[in-house]
Amino acid sequence: QYVLYNSATKIQAQWRGFVARDQYVLYNSATKIQAQWRGFVAQEQYLFYNSATKIQAQWRGFVARDQYVLYNSATKIQAQWRGFVA
Repeated sequence: QYVLYNSATKIQAQWRGFVARDQYVLYNSATKIQAQWRGFVAQEQYLFYNSATKIQAQWRGFVARDQYVLYNSATKIQAQWRGFVA
């Protein structure tokens, strides 16, 4: 009877180890998939944010250049007028 009990205990231990290893592999796989997905989402958000920043920078540059041209034109007109009057 001791031999049967000991054998049953060893079989149960082997089975529990197999199940635990299988669950660990599934858990580890799920963790890796989640990490990959989070990285993908973070990269997409970064690219979207970076694109918006570039568009804003281009617009600000366009407006600044336009204002500079207007200011420079006004300065040239004033200089011409002052030269004409003087």
